[in-house]
Amino acid sequence: MASHKMMTVLFDELEQECLNTVKYIEALKVIRLSKNQKEDILGELSAAITHLRIQTEQFDKHFEELT
Repeated sequence: MASHKMMTVLFDELEQECLNTVKYIEALKVIRLSKNQKEDILGELSAAITHLRIQTEQFDKHFEELT
């Protein structure tokens, strides 16, 4: 069974990665980005989305243990 501490850590990590994702999305809304800036932000956004996928898979496994 997943411990309360483990779930808290998973929630905290998921929250942080969601905030990172929003930060990169907001950064892409800046009108005058150079090509390099846009590429860097898109790379970071891609990594954040990948991390979200991994974290939600882990979360799902532990969540099932709680139910």
